[in-house]
Amino acid sequence: MENEELPRAITVKKMENFSKWYDQAIAAAGLIDKRYNVKGMFVWLNYGLETMKIIKDTWDGLFKKSNIKEMYFPLIIPMKYAQQNSSWFEGFKSEAFWVKTMDENNASHILRPTGEPAMYPMFALWIRTYRDLPLRIYETVSSFRYETKMTRPIIRDREITFWYEIHTAHQTKEEADKEIEEAVRINNIIWNKLSIPVLKVEKPKWECFPGAVGAIEYYSIMPDGRVLENGSCNHLGQAYAKKFNIKFRDKDNKEKFVWQTCTGNGARYLVAVISVHGDDKGLVLPPEIAPVQAVITTINVKGEKNKVMKKAEEISEQLEKSGIRVYVDADEKTPGEKFFEWEIKGVPLRIEVGPKDIESKNYFVFRRDENIKISMSEKNIVPECIRLLTEIQKNLLKKAEKFYDEKITEAADRKQLKNIIEQKKIAKVPWCESEECWNKIKEFEEGIELFGADLKKHSGKCIACGKPSAKKGYVAKTY
Repeated sequence: MENEELPRAITVKKMENFSKWYDQAIAAAGLIDKRYNVKGMFVWLNYGLETMKIIKDTWDGLFKKSNIKEMYFPLIIPMKYAQQNSSWFEGFKSEAFWVKTMDENNASHILRPTGEPAMYPMFALWIRTYRDLPLRIYETVSSFRYETKMTRPIIRDREITFWYEIHTAHQTKEEADKEIEEAVRINNIIWNKLSIPVLKVEKPKWECFPGAVGAIEYYSIMPDGRVLENGSCNHLGQAYAKKFNIKFRDKDNKEKFVWQTCTGNGARYLVAVISVHGDDKGLVLPPEIAPVQAVITTINVKGEKNKVMKKAEEISEQLEKSGIRVYVDADEKTPGEKFFEWEIKGVPLRIEVGPKDIESKNYFVFRRDENIKISMSEKNIVPECIRLLTEIQKNLLKKAEKFYDEKITEAADRKQLKNIIEQKKIAKVPWCESEECWNKIKEFEEGIELFGADLKKHSGKCIACGKPSAKKGYVAKTY
């Protein structure tokens, strides 16, 4: 794999072979290089890193505005901490990366698969009275899990990069409930900036962390009809507080366990953007997260290069002053080569500047979302680009909503469910909310899962047992 050449073009159609399209798109666009010789780990290239940093800046800003404080905890967890919650340890020990020091025969530490065992021993030291609450913090780090399934860059890795976790502690359940509402509100803003109408589902207690009150999880729909878990807001109750002895004294000097929540996601946000918005040419980035919102490509003609470059820089300066992230591509490549490269990268707008354009004072601007060229006058280029970027952001959301609507179909019985899955879609089925029927539905077809329930109330008859149901669940193949 190390000696393989990175794909420079996309040779398959997204809807015909999504798996191969995805691998070609992330490489050809310059997001990552997966040839690093450790399975499940890869190198973030500059364009991918810059895109992820914008997404990270988005959540950093939202967390700061909500007064959630950023911290950093060590990646190495001592066994004393890891084993403090036995159910957590049993769930992760088979996937753990074990750490040995040079003078020890046995591993005494693990690399963090999640943040709880690193953070909560410190919570127990920091929290003493009600005055220390609420405690609301987060960190953005890597998580490490020795994934045994087939790895796929950003989708399923052994080093999960750009992973944020919010962890909070509160005096009461009601305060923790409000924290979950705030986490959902923040996630809604992030998804809107990505122009993705993500699926938001409720998880039953038996699918949550042991002892948890409940969870809201997010799933993005992929072109191949599978769904990808894409973030969660978890109401942990007091389960972890009791394992890690996180207590406080209230105003009456009574000792109580705190109520906790945790919320997490990361680079999978970008997976949704790539998968939903991308087309057969490559990426299509929403302007809100595009590192380059407008690229100016110079069309060089012998003897007029300086003139073209001067005008390109002039237009670039005007766009930058208006707040647009712009890049001038003055490379000696042919115009066709430049157009091809920036279309793969998914830059929202491309402005072509050549001698004829300068003379006519009219420029062609290419919209990546619609793959069309628009002619606009030089005097209108800044306000028109601002307008187009706003329009593209909304248009991508509208297209994504249409894609999601077409992918989700109601099923009232097992036969309908089977047909929907064969069509590479997601089935929405009545479910009586019992664990028995949750498991039965998963056995209807090989590889499917009932992965969560719609947050709204519904009436119907459970697809598994026929009893009246007030919920509908989503069924699909998952990553």
